[in-house]
Amino acid sequence: MARKKKHEEHGAGERWAVPYADFLSLLLALFIALFAISTIDKKKLASFVEAISAAFSFKPISSSAPPSIIEGVGVKQKREDAKKKIKERVEQIIKKLNLEGKVSVEVIPMGVRIRILDYILFPPCSTEINQEYKELLNGIAEVIKEAKLPVEVEGHTDDIPPGPTCIYPSNWELSASRAAAVVRYLITAGNLPPYLFSAVGYADTKPISPNNSELGRKLNRRIEINLITGTDKEAELKEKADFIYKENSEEKNEKQKTTTESKR
Repeated sequence: MARKKKHEEHGAGERWAVPYADFLSLLLALFIALFAISTIDKKKLASFVEAISAAFSFKPISSSAPPSIIEGVGVKQKREDAKKKIKERVEQIIKKLNLEGKVSVEVIPMGVRIRILDYILFPPCSTEINQEYKELLNGIAEVIKEAKLPVEVEGHTDDIPPGPTCIYPSNWELSASRAAAVVRYLITAGNLPPYLFSAVGYADTKPISPNNSELGRKLNRRIEINLITGTDKEAELKEKADFIYKENSEEKNEKQKTTTESKR
């Protein structure tokens, strides 16, 4: 009986190709991830494309990235630059008015935050802005006018409730009223569109320091003015602002039309 011949194994020397291809795929994914989270200019982007082309031996269609990627990178960088400029402008105002330690400004993910200790703005249990610090709000109003960004003003208090002689029954009303007072002043001082603003009172729910000392309570009693950019909230507020602006324009045109017809 003839013995069956064993089939010869083919491609034994090519087994490395599969894991090698997987490795290259992972490497490409890594480069793409690094690219996605980085901020680069067009020259660096062209160099990146050429390097990838050489590494994987293919000819790119173009030496530049798709316009959508360039635009996305450009928008992000533009927002970051705008935040820095706003921060620098506010720092100049603070320095000019000698308010270091009482007013601070910082870049945050949602935009730029201006933090003002409330005792320099308001007398105890009051929403009337002190005359000597209105110059500070005037300067901030000009910054907002130039930035053309949505603004959210927050009122914060410590954990001590208003006294019996205070007209506000709790810190909720006090913090919200003070935030609203700042919004109203900024709108008037800068001749700014009201639909870009929102005011909110947090009472003592968001402390930045323990309320177990006078210093801690003083830090917690504050007003925060947030210029919002680069977040979903910016798009949401701008959409709302555009809607209100459209409604106001239509209402104004309707009134003008009615007035014109009544004069005929």
